[in-house]
This record gives sequence, C-alpha cells and structure tokens, in this order.
Amino acid sequence: MTITRNNGTENANHLDTLINFNVQSYYCDRYCSWQKGGDENLNKLVRQYLPKKADMSKVTDDDIYIIQEKLNNRPRKSLNYLTPNEVAAKFIESGAVNP
Repeated sequence: MTITRNNGTENANHLDTLINFNVQSYYCDRYCSWQKGGDENLNKLVRQYLPKKADMSKVTDDDIYIIQEKLNNRPRKSLNYLTPNEVAAKFIESGAVNP
C-alpha cells in the first residue's frame, strides 16, 4: 500500500504515515494533476460540502468532523465498495500497524 500526495504543506508530516503505518508516500510532479487521481477525486468530494468560495472562517471543527465522517463512511469503488473506515479497520486488525 502507498499514498500519492499533493505537494502542499498539509503533507509536511508525511513521515508519520511511514513510521506509524509502514505506508510509503510518493509525491506528484508539480502541475501534473493526472498523477494524483485519488487526491483530485477526494477534493471533488470535499467540494460537495465546502465549495471553493466557502468562508472557512465560519466552518467549525465540528463541521469538519461531520464532513470527515461522511466521507470516511462513504463506500468507494476503488476500495471494492468498502468505506475508508472499513479498510482502515481491517488494516489495523491485520496487525500491520507498528505499535
């Protein structure tokens, strides 16, 4: 399993993923959106809840949590119609996570 990441500062702690979950990260080349299909797809899903012109100063931590849970409990074709939460739970149950 790997993660393809965008080059934004939100991924500054990418080594935590490797250390805690033994999952390698790769970065897309700048301005090559075709290399980051999963990232672009997730952005599209987030935009259903937070349009580009949304006033983020009015969005609360609770709002973000609700959106996060809706997205993480939404089945994905790329995960054989499992939800991200189901896949993460199976991964943790498998013992593949570093203590």
